Formats: sequence, C-alpha cells, structure tokens
Amino acid sequence: MVESELTKLEDAGEQPKAAHSEREVGKPKNKAWKKEAHTPLPKWHRHQGSSNDCGPYSVMFVVNSLRDAAVADADALARRMEGPPAVRGSLLPSRIRGWATFPWGVARALKQEGLRARWRVGASLRDLWANLNRGRTTIVIVGEPFRFNDGKYAGWSHYKVLYAWDPDEGFAFVDPAADDDVVYTIQSEAAFLKQWTAMGRQLVEVAP
Repeated sequence: MVESELTKLEDAGEQPKAAHSEREVGKPKNKAWKKEAHTPLPKWHRHQGSSNDCGPYSVMFVVNSLRDAAVADADALARRMEGPPAVRGSLLPSRIRGWATFPWGVARALKQEGLRARWRVGASLRDLWANLNRGRTTIVIVGEPFRFNDGKYAGWSHYKVLYAWDPDEGFAFVDPAADDDVVYTIQSEAAFLKQWTAMGRQLVEVAP
C-alpha cells in the first residue's frame, strides 16, 4: 500500500527531497542494470523543447523504440490528440491544446499506433519491476499537484518512460524534459515514489 511503502523508505532514512534536487542526469554507464527495458528507448530520445508535450513525446519514444524506426513524430501526435473527435478517435478529449495531456489520451494514441496499451491507476513498485522483467514498456506520471510557492500555485505533472532500475541508483527514465544529449535521467526510489504517489501512481503500459 502507499502508506506502508513510504513508511519503509522513511525508516530507511530516505527522505524525499524537492522536485528537481533529486533528478540527476547522466549517460549510460558501463554497468548492468538489475532490471532494464527490452527496447532501445534511449536511442529514440528527443528533447521536448519549450513545449508542454511530454505526453506526446513519451508516446513517440515508445512507438519508435518498439518499431526501432522513426515512425512517430511527437508534434504530429500532439496535433492529432488536440484534434476533433474524428481525428483523435473519441468524444472524450485527449489533450488540452498546448497545455496538458490526459493519461487516457496517451493510451489511446498508443492504440492508434497499433499497440496494446492500457492506463492504470494505483499501481505499485512491484508492477514497475514486473513490467521491466516482462518487456512491457511503461510510461509513468509524476508531479506535485498541490505545490505552492509564496502563496502562488506552482503545481506540475510530467510524463516520462521507465528505462531501468537498480537498488543502488534507483530508477532511470527516458525523459522528454532532458536535453537531447542526455539519454536518460536517474531518480532515487524515494523521490520517485513521492512524486508518483502524488499523481495517483498512474501508468500507461504497453504489452510486447
């Protein structure tokens, strides 16, 4: 459960820190991750630039890594997700133009690319580890939806794609917010768990 997992981390002395202080960047090291994605996700990383298109970019990473070809374009995906029902594939909106992408819209965009995707809420760390073991590509949503700075709302949320895990370094992600030359970002398990839990432990997973 959420409470017990956080308690275990706190008891171990791993206090979650602020949003960006725990997000380190790095390039692949000459080491074997304990659990690692089965697809070449880092190869297809691109920086999202100044856009709010982390959802469409994450979809692009997943599609292109599974095909190992440049078959999806994040900008085109974003425009499609913002389009009318006939274009986006549902009466339910997938995205607010130029701003936010809904998780069911991410799952729908993946399905439109011919993939078996589903959106889940209330997942666990065990689910993430199992997906890495089984070759299920996983997009997670992290954030601080109730954050305020000097009395002003400063909440945020972000999509990124799970790449690997190891007990020493934590989780590695192919992250749309990272510069083009940063192929993955690393986040401690405690920091990730705090931000993921704040967003309801949501994920979008794709069957191999």
